[in-house]
Amino acid sequence: MLKTLARSPALKTISVYFIIALIVLLCAYSFPQENAHASVEAVPILLSIILLVPLYVWHRRCTGKEKLSKEADGREKTAIVFRILILFVLAMAVRIPSVLLYGMPYEKTPLIFLIILTIVLIEKTDVSAFGFKAKNIGTSLLKGATLYLVFGGSTLFTEYLLIHVFTGQSIMESFDIMAFLSAMPFQTLCVGVSEEGFFRGYMQTHLEKHYTFRKAILIQAVAFGIWHFVWNISPFNPLDMAVYIITTCFWGMLAGYYGKSRNLVPLFLTHGLWNSVIAGILTNEAALDALGRTTFLNHISVAFFPYLISGMLTFVLIKYFVKEN
Repeated sequence: MLKTLARSPALKTISVYFIIALIVLLCAYSFPQENAHASVEAVPILLSIILLVPLYVWHRRCTGKEKLSKEADGREKTAIVFRILILFVLAMAVRIPSVLLYGMPYEKTPLIFLIILTIVLIEKTDVSAFGFKAKNIGTSLLKGATLYLVFGGSTLFTEYLLIHVFTGQSIMESFDIMAFLSAMPFQTLCVGVSEEGFFRGYMQTHLEKHYTFRKAILIQAVAFGIWHFVWNISPFNPLDMAVYIITTCFWGMLAGYYGKSRNLVPLFLTHGLWNSVIAGILTNEAALDALGRTTFLNHISVAFFPYLISGMLTFVLIKYFVKEN
């Protein structure tokens, strides 16, 4: 019985997931950072990136030896939904303590291990079936940069324009290029790959087997929004939590719509650029204070109107320029 369990792909996958998570979290505990958000020199961040190397090497060797399916597992709906739920709970089990204890999403690399091992070891499927594709990488990165310019650029421009109109002040004091560059590796390779890989890759691909394309997008987008509630637990801020859940859910729907391309690489880069550009922006606190003294309607406008504008532009981009594969 014990030998059978030891050989179980599911047990191996979960064991590796928690071992990697424990290594990263212990590293975070041993090397606390005053400002880990902006520094790639932070040991846990570097370790998170370095740990992706053995996973990549293992995947190359494994896929070279094993004959893997090119199609996602099409088993019955109940089994698929249950598996998705289990992975979501496992991810949250590391994400919540990571954010609450260290203020950083150190669950990203363990989550990548969890996704890849589940696909390859348990489902015996090639990761390309879920959008992990290295072919034409240059074109994919160009598409990702374009997607960011349309979505991220228009969102930030509209938001900052509204704040200037409401307060008469510029919200952006300056831009720290080094903070941006140091954030990019972690935000793209760990944050972008894990979140886009799980929600738009693994979750949405499976859901499309049993639901319509639109319903699959909606389900994964709602799950993606809930995924972000943890940032406003301590200190507890229900209003900011609601705004964050709604706006991330909105991105989840747009990214899910992009999922018709069956290529996640552009989304990896877009996600990384979004987080890294924000990390590089030095905010004018006086403008934020001035905005805080304006009406509630102004706050709602700043929170949601930029996404309405960027959402329409991004929808047009995806609808007319992204091919379905």
